[in-house]
Amino acid sequence: MNIKGSSIRSLLILIGDILIVPFSYVAGYYLRFGTLSSFREKFALWFIPLIIISYLAIFHFFDLYRLKKNYFTINSFVTISLSVVVASVFVSFLNYGIFLFPIGRGILVIANIVLLFLAFVWRGFCYQLFKYLIKPMRLLIVGAGKAGQEIAQIIEQAGGNFEVVGFIEDDKNKIEKSALKEKIEILGTSDQLLTFAEKHRIDQIVLAFGEKDNPQLTKDILSARLRGIEVIDMPNMYQALKKRIPINYVDENWFLIEKGFEHSTNILVIKVKRLIDIIVSSIILLISLPLWPLIALFIKINSRGPSFYVQKRVGKNESLFSLYKFRSMIDKAEEDEAVWADENDKRITLVGKILRKLHLDELPQFWNVIKGEMSLVGPRPERPEFVEELNKKIPYYSLRHFMKPGITGWAQVNYPYASSLKDSQEKMEYDLYYV
Repeated sequence: MNIKGSSIRSLLILIGDILIVPFSYVAGYYLRFGTLSSFREKFALWFIPLIIISYLAIFHFFDLYRLKKNYFTINSFVTISLSVVVASVFVSFLNYGIFLFPIGRGILVIANIVLLFLAFVWRGFCYQLFKYLIKPMRLLIVGAGKAGQEIAQIIEQAGGNFEVVGFIEDDKNKIEKSALKEKIEILGTSDQLLTFAEKHRIDQIVLAFGEKDNPQLTKDILSARLRGIEVIDMPNMYQALKKRIPINYVDENWFLIEKGFEHSTNILVIKVKRLIDIIVSSIILLISLPLWPLIALFIKINSRGPSFYVQKRVGKNESLFSLYKFRSMIDKAEEDEAVWADENDKRITLVGKILRKLHLDELPQFWNVIKGEMSLVGPRPERPEFVEELNKKIPYYSLRHFMKPGITGWAQVNYPYASSLKDSQEKMEYDLYYV
């Protein structure tokens, strides 16, 4: 993937954030008091760099420095909003819990609203800027079968930074049924790869074919790479653009050599993530504790049964743990057997709908995080009955249990409620990308 271009984009966004974070806090102070006369009394100069570093680290954790998509979307806004909330909670802990600076809650709230707006607009602006200033990468796809046509569609939808010049395919009939046949043509066969790569000034070759016993093709692809043309396989192109792993196009060998999984085993990353889990969960539990009796009371008034719901879920390494929730369904809703739930499930009570809408039913799960059974971010934990079924029907499903489950996760941000096998497979692709 155009490493140089991506690095420039990431650096530009980073520089913008370094300016946006302190500006937002200055703006928050000014909007709160209408003056900056006593700003230095409230903010120690050395504390501002610490605030900046905190936001940059959490923005990086939420993958906000990869400008490979249009940020003017609902999903992007939700991701940026979540990252700002997590960062603001962490800064609040530093402010009130460690350094005891007199920064008021009003300043923090206003500053983070300003920061959210500027971070969102800045990323959208950068996307549009690079879209018009940087010429698209010219791509040649080797393989016009199902994998080739699917990645071509994804690249076309991504727009802006990519231009698919054509396919290289030995079987020309493969493209006949494609909706792309009027836009993208088969340029030639595999023995002409180097000729067409030079003729059409190709920047990158995308490998979208299955196992082929074609030593000459392998040799030509290597020659193209040595001439400065980037080479990427279809699964890696797919995950770079869609932020999910296409499990129908990967095998065990792909997982063996994929380097992304190394981040999940990094000791420093694990310890820092655990520290953030404990700090953020403790703060949220303390802040939300006054709401718990009210929530429990409303649940009791609305329907018979206990206010809390304890259910066995599958955690890291497929170990079982007890997940805590405020009850949002009728009592004994799954007494007979485990049943897939959906957004419009008739078993959900009136109060339960409100709790789910506001995610208040998940507040007790922060105790699961404190206990070390869950994390703030990770694949959502499923019922043992569902895991047993999904392990049989979805390839590599067990890999999502390589790390702790989370209260929220990459799949939850990018995909709606999973209420079927197909939904679970698509969500699992996002989970694997996060893992």
